Amino acid sequence: MTGLKIKGAPHEYHVVDGVMENVIDIMLNFKKLRFKFDENLDAEQWISQRFSGVGSYTSSNIKLSSGIELLSEDVHLFEITDPSVELNIDIRIEK
Repeated sequence: MTGLKIKGAPHEYHVVDGVMENVIDIMLNFKKLRFKFDENLDAEQWISQRFSGVGSYTSSNIKLSSGIELLSEDVHLFEITDPSVELNIDIRIEK
């Protein structure tokens, strides 16, 4: 993972209301993830994810497009504590 955009978070020091971790902690958790690319894919891929509902989210909650495999299992990413929060995250993955 080489980039991360969280909708509504203007900078890495932002605290998202209703999420236990701040943006820096979320970024560091996502940096622990490792991916495997299909040889036919471009060197850079963007993956959009939407998380909603109270609970703890791990790498197993990430939905990937075909040709990308997640090698890191059960890495804690963040915890949503407010049922009205919806977290939209764009992840940039590069070879």
